[in-house]
Amino acid sequence: MTENEYHLNDMFNALTVIGRGDYVIVYDVKTDTARYSKAVVELFGLPDEYISGYTTWANYIHPEDKFAYTHMMKTLLDGETQSYDLTYRTRLKDGSYTMMRYIGAVIGNFIGGIMINEGLLESTDPITLLRNQYGFFRDLAAVVELNKKCVIVLCGINKMNNINAEHGYTFGNSVLQAAGWLLQESIGQEGTVYRMDGAKFAFLTETLTPEEVAARYEKIRRAAFAGLPVENVRQVLSINGGMIHFEGGSTDERSVFSCLSFAYKDSKFYHNGKLVNYNGAIGMNTHDSLKLLDDVRDCILMDCKDFSLRYQPVFNAATEKLTSIEALLCWHNEKYGDVPPAAYVPYLEQDYLFEELGYWILRRSMEDGIKLLERKPDLMLNVNISPAQIVDDFLFEEIDKISKSVGFPLKNLCFELTQSCRLIEPDILRRIVRGFKSKGILCLIDDFGRGVASIDFLRDLAPNFIKLERDYILHIEDAGNLQIVRHLSELASELGTKVCLKGIEDATIRETVRNFPITNVQGHYYSEAVTFDELIERFL
Repeated sequence: MTENEYHLNDMFNALTVIGRGDYVIVYDVKTDTARYSKAVVELFGLPDEYISGYTTWANYIHPEDKFAYTHMMKTLLDGETQSYDLTYRTRLKDGSYTMMRYIGAVIGNFIGGIMINEGLLESTDPITLLRNQYGFFRDLAAVVELNKKCVIVLCGINKMNNINAEHGYTFGNSVLQAAGWLLQESIGQEGTVYRMDGAKFAFLTETLTPEEVAARYEKIRRAAFAGLPVENVRQVLSINGGMIHFEGGSTDERSVFSCLSFAYKDSKFYHNGKLVNYNGAIGMNTHDSLKLLDDVRDCILMDCKDFSLRYQPVFNAATEKLTSIEALLCWHNEKYGDVPPAAYVPYLEQDYLFEELGYWILRRSMEDGIKLLERKPDLMLNVNISPAQIVDDFLFEEIDKISKSVGFPLKNLCFELTQSCRLIEPDILRRIVRGFKSKGILCLIDDFGRGVASIDFLRDLAPNFIKLERDYILHIEDAGNLQIVRHLSELASELGTKVCLKGIEDATIRETVRNFPITNVQGHYYSEAVTFDELIERFL
């Protein structure tokens, strides 16, 4: 036995004692060798206890979860993190998958830890005694695989954090129990109710029609708002709900849940809790939309196959010279042709895979951008950033990695916060924006003047730029829109924020806003979105 093998086995034996019989794995960074416990070998059908290369293990991980695993290992090997706690689907010996939780740390030249088979854990929520979210996903996967028709609802309690803060978590648990009983009583034997994460619930039925489900949801919503009996008081609750009618067909349960989550958030933020039925993407029915989302997800898993970028130029309002470019996502597929982002991005934002696509956009645009800076060193690159990326724990690490590997200076980067970013907790958003600014990254709020608390965001976030809502510009002949554009531009300028007007589609609009306090302009009057080569040919 070599010295390296001795140390590997010594570390393995120590973790076996600590793990108390759980599945154990130790990876020797020096020799690129991993040792697995016999229980792991048996469970997953590994060829041996000793396997060369940590990447070999990736072959046993579900394709959709490989990105998280490889990202975790890279941060450990690069010394950026010293411990890990990650859960992902792993293929068993019989070809099925189970949820495995991996907990461990870097110990000298070794990465060691234990595995917990969460697929074997009880599928019952201990507070409400309903099936939990593991049970939900297993049941949903079974329904999808068997091609059964069903109706699924995701609903949740608003401001549960406030209830816990005011009355304590014991009372909060009683509220969850009361909500669970209300749902169980309303659905009865005609479906299954689940306790999801936080204050969310779901129910799945194969017997009720969408209309019947909608009627029952409304009764549930009214009963909750009238107040549920909780510890001798009546607790008033407001709830939100999204619904999807799955009519069979080849798809993935994650696509179904992404669309369901989109409908839930639509209910919460735009429909005051009324049930929102997912009816498919623009111009598509539910079945075709789910299939489209499946195909988009498959392309992301294949290194973002069929995706490309176009760039819309932004010009200085005074000199009308090129000042920045906005990276815009394109997806062209043999089956669908050119598909606009609106057909899949809003639903994909509910899916963890969107993080991978978002970082692909950032890397690809920086790779193009560094070539453009050779011709125009002061050119700014504008990249849209979504809520899924903003709340990613690895956001700043990924930005630094991509920037360093490409050589793109962060002072030439501007993140455009989409409309949905404003739904993030204000404290979190403020912290992220401050983080951007500390790195020299500019920040822009898109669609300013529409939606949630625009004036508050202008004051509290102090962004470098705002882009006014495009509809105001397109219909600026309306006196009301004209005044809104003028006054918002003046207000932003007085607060030290520069203004970009998008939607400059013709000479009339350009002349109307010429004397407004604006910095940049963008629109088809100047240029549509173009390819990288067209951008160089026409403007550089």
